[in-house]
Amino acid sequence: MRAVVVGAGASARELIRRLGDTWSVTMIDPDVDRLRLASKIREIDAIEGDGSSAVVLRNAGLETAVTVVAASGSDDVNLEVVRLAHDAGVDQVVALVRLPDRVDEFREAGAHTVIPASLAARDMEIAMEPRKLASTTFADGKAEAIEFEIAPDAPVQGLALKDIHSESWTVAAILRHGRLIVPHGATKLLAGDKVTVVAAAANFAEVVRVFAGGVSRFPLNFGRRVVVALHGADDLQGSVLEAANFVRNSNASDLVVLHKDPSRIRSVAEAEELQGLLGGVNADSLGVEVELRVWDGDPLDGCVALALEESVGVIAAPAAKRSLLRPYGALPGLINRLGAGRVPLLVTRGQPRFDRVVAPSRRTLSGDMAARAAIDIATRSGAKVIGVAVANPSFMGTDDLMEKKHATAWLRQEASVQGVDVERHVVRGNPVKVLAGITTEDRLLVLSMPDLPVGRLTPGTAVWAASRAEGSVLFVPTEL
Repeated sequence: MRAVVVGAGASARELIRRLGDTWSVTMIDPDVDRLRLASKIREIDAIEGDGSSAVVLRNAGLETAVTVVAASGSDDVNLEVVRLAHDAGVDQVVALVRLPDRVDEFREAGAHTVIPASLAARDMEIAMEPRKLASTTFADGKAEAIEFEIAPDAPVQGLALKDIHSESWTVAAILRHGRLIVPHGATKLLAGDKVTVVAAAANFAEVVRVFAGGVSRFPLNFGRRVVVALHGADDLQGSVLEAANFVRNSNASDLVVLHKDPSRIRSVAEAEELQGLLGGVNADSLGVEVELRVWDGDPLDGCVALALEESVGVIAAPAAKRSLLRPYGALPGLINRLGAGRVPLLVTRGQPRFDRVVAPSRRTLSGDMAARAAIDIATRSGAKVIGVAVANPSFMGTDDLMEKKHATAWLRQEASVQGVDVERHVVRGNPVKVLAGITTEDRLLVLSMPDLPVGRLTPGTAVWAASRAEGSVLFVPTEL
């Protein structure tokens, strides 16, 4: 099969490198040096001259060519080649179009068009937006197939296709854990799925928004309510107020306050105090929907029981005071006790508001879960995220500074999907000191929940950092 290729530039040379041995190639170019480079790739008939000349094309064997490729650096030259090839009755004419605005001219002349600018832009776009894995146009550019990876915060995550049906696009295939799924209406999209969507090119922006966008969900992936125990006045002014603020600044629906039955408290003074406090716990005073619920026993234990039985997204509890003998206070015991509820634990320190959310950046499953919770909270509260990554000191054997930078870059990229700003903080040093130093009383530190049970003598980096931080701490479990 004969192919006449007009132009011996980089694109044309790469083309002849990829063509099989059944092709006999004639190349036309006014530059002898470029023709010489092409001849080093494979055997060609090289013709020095102007490819838009009818005489030159006839000498190149235009009438016997199966395919003519117009690949010069000039759209005017390429368009003239297309017209001459079409008039000569060539079966297939392919043309590079440098200016996308001229595509219609080439298509009307009968060419299959390749637009380098669009191809390069598509590759750059995919590199910049990792939720999009690949895309290609077809149907004369009127349709596009796009492959997305479904992120945990994607609007379609967890939804069945019948619930997200659109007349302008369709899900053609799903790759899940390496297995191809041909979808139907009841098929649900899950985080990690690689989904191929076929859509009208005109609806490209809508498809990207639906499949590659981000929505704040935390703590709905665990439950919809925040639960807190009320023992006395300190709780009302501390953990209860902060739990109510957390409801306002997350996707939680309401607050459940567990308390003892005043009528069963032996001390009259304590009973009257609790009764008085309960009178001030309502939607007007806290700014959220509140349910008061009596618990027979320690209300903290009731928080765990409620989390195991009902839709609870967060348990809130006050941090124990530190001392010289117990530098991390009773935090390990508190985590062991309330972590049994298998939902996030908000350790409060009496600061009902925060203007920054501190999130350690670690590319692990637990680190990603905590980071996404931080992003969701920042989305709802309007706070900025401080992405912290602590690299090993220079004197240590393993230099992981670039790894840490990549982790904070991932955090910034994921947060940008929801419009959240991330201030990156990448330093070398001791993680405990760095995290504790940056988490002031008006900042919320979000950490992954440590493995249970937490040791009292060696509680681990996360617990040490949480115990030394001045602000409140949210521990997020890895498993839902």
